[in-house]
Amino acid sequence: WICLCCWDRECCLLSDLHELLLFWTAPLYAQGFALAWLHKEVDKMDEIVAKKTETENKLLQDEAKLRHLKESLEKSDQLTNNMVTILESFTKRLKKMDDHIRPLYEQTLRLTRLQKNVWETLDSLDEVVGFHQVVDEVEPRIREGPGGSVEGYIKLLEHLNSALEFFNRNNPSSVELSHINALFETGLQVLSKEFLSILKRYSTKVIPLQILNDIAASETVEDMPPLDQFPAAATSDLQAIAKYLLCPGRSSDITQYYHQIRSSHLGRALNSLKEARSGPSLVSSQLPKKSSFNFLKAPSPAKRTVVKKGQEAHGSGQPGSDSASGVWAGVDEQLEGCSYFLTSTTVFLRLMQAEVRLMEQIFPPPHRAHILDKVTETPVKFFIKEGDALLQHAKRCIARHEYPVVIAVFRVIKLLQTLLPEYRDILSNLNSETYEQFPFLISQFEKLNMKALEDYTTHIRGNPEKQSNLPKDGTVHELTSNTMWFAEQLLDYWSILGEVSLKQSSFEIRVSRSEKKYVVGSLLTRVLDSLNMNLENKARSYENPFLGAIFLMNNYHFIHKSFTKNELMLQLLEEVLDDVEERYNGLVEEQRKSYQKCFSKLLQQLGQESAFAHSSTDKLSKQQRHILKDRFKGFNTEFEELHRIQEYYSIPDPRLRNMVREDNVELIVPCYTEFYRQYAGMRFTSNPDKYLRYTPERLEEVLRSFFDGGVA
Repeated sequence: WICLCCWDRECCLLSDLHELLLFWTAPLYAQGFALAWLHKEVDKMDEIVAKKTETENKLLQDEAKLRHLKESLEKSDQLTNNMVTILESFTKRLKKMDDHIRPLYEQTLRLTRLQKNVWETLDSLDEVVGFHQVVDEVEPRIREGPGGSVEGYIKLLEHLNSALEFFNRNNPSSVELSHINALFETGLQVLSKEFLSILKRYSTKVIPLQILNDIAASETVEDMPPLDQFPAAATSDLQAIAKYLLCPGRSSDITQYYHQIRSSHLGRALNSLKEARSGPSLVSSQLPKKSSFNFLKAPSPAKRTVVKKGQEAHGSGQPGSDSASGVWAGVDEQLEGCSYFLTSTTVFLRLMQAEVRLMEQIFPPPHRAHILDKVTETPVKFFIKEGDALLQHAKRCIARHEYPVVIAVFRVIKLLQTLLPEYRDILSNLNSETYEQFPFLISQFEKLNMKALEDYTTHIRGNPEKQSNLPKDGTVHELTSNTMWFAEQLLDYWSILGEVSLKQSSFEIRVSRSEKKYVVGSLLTRVLDSLNMNLENKARSYENPFLGAIFLMNNYHFIHKSFTKNELMLQLLEEVLDDVEERYNGLVEEQRKSYQKCFSKLLQQLGQESAFAHSSTDKLSKQQRHILKDRFKGFNTEFEELHRIQEYYSIPDPRLRNMVREDNVELIVPCYTEFYRQYAGMRFTSNPDKYLRYTPERLEEVLRSFFDGGVA
């Protein structure tokens, strides 16, 4: 308790001290706060004074601007009043001037109208007087003719026509009307004669050789320059005459003159081309040597090769070198007139293009279709006649089994299809008979070729062969090389061939590329199957079956090599036969094995059991010596006979020849080596050179010389 009392007492003392301090320091604190407040108020008063001063300055400036604006408005009002005064004065003056000038203007207008009427009356009188005097004025010039100024002459006729219309309208019974009418008809006749004269003058030039020169200098038809037959001045005169004479309500014979003259001209041009032809090919005699027009050239790939004794299957045999069969000579030689027809087709189309262009320059549209129909009637008939003659000639050649004609016909089809769109553009407005002759000719050539290819397949399959015509050395047969050459030539036109095949089979003409490839591949497959069948029949005609095996092996290998070297042919065949390469490799391998059977007797001599095979003595009995002599002698005789016969067998391909030789060595030499090692050392004869003619090394050397005679 005492402690608590002490603590309370101390607290009371501290409280008293605090109150005492507050009492003495309170005035001081109050004074400090007052001073701070006074400073803040003074600062505020200074800011207010500054803002007031700034406001007063702005007010003075605004008052000055207002005074200036009032002065400007007063000046503007003054100027406006002055302008209004001036305009009012100008309006009064204009009104006064209008009051004075308007009567004068109206009087002048009346006088001008009177003057115009007077002049028009005088002009009409002059025109009427001129109509009465027109015959005397223009008759000499009308009867004289245009004289080189067609436009001036037509103006004279128009003047006469105006006079005719005047008298028909005002005085139909006047004498002047009959005179003018007669003179006008005379003028029309003179103008028609002038048209005829100009037309004849420039229709005498025959230009096929000019077209041939253009062909020689151009790569395609589109690159050829336009053919200008008439000078520009002559064309302009003809156009003016035709336009005047063929106007509505007027009849003229110039259209008849035109189609007669131009049709005759085209006929002469085409006939001159035919007459210029010398020999089977116009191109070779008329075209310059540098001609590069693609469809006038024979196909470039793969020359025909006739494989002869010792000649490589794809050698350098030249076309036409076959003495046994002339049907495989050059294409142009077999289809006489083919190049001429190709050239004349291009010339014909160029002439038609030039004729259409000339006619469009001369005649107005309503008369063009009729004129073109008449102009082109004779040339189209001439062209179709030439095409039909070529078609019939091709049919006769194919009937004689001259199948290279098919290549030439494909060249014709290719050109005709190329030119068909242009032909249709030219003759699209003609009658349907003329228009359809060109496509009909193409379809006839297409049908001919498809039938020829079917006949060709049948001909290959069933064509008999005389024994004397078989190659005696078993080399590649002429039929095989010709067939593969023919197939290679067909590939230049495989797209056309596929399209035509599908068209003839009632398919759509527009077909995919793969469908065309399949159709062509099917055709090639049928050809090769027929060829294989024919070759097998020929092989049976050989007396020696092993030579027949060599013959088939050579031909199968040649066929395989031909289509594998030609990528396109291989692709087409694989469209039908995926394993065509393996198939022909198997055929070649089969014939190699058949050929090796010729060594069976020889191997029998080496494989006979010996009664003394295990004898340990060197001394042989008489019977044993006789057996060994017979076996060595039999081997020598059989081998030498085989070598004599087969030395002149032919295997033209070096790789195949080496493979067959290697097969022979592997088949015989090991057996002979074993036989020779076992018995050659035994003393079975006193004349070893007679029986031991061949060491294993010598035997291998001789085996590797097989077929050397055929190669030589």
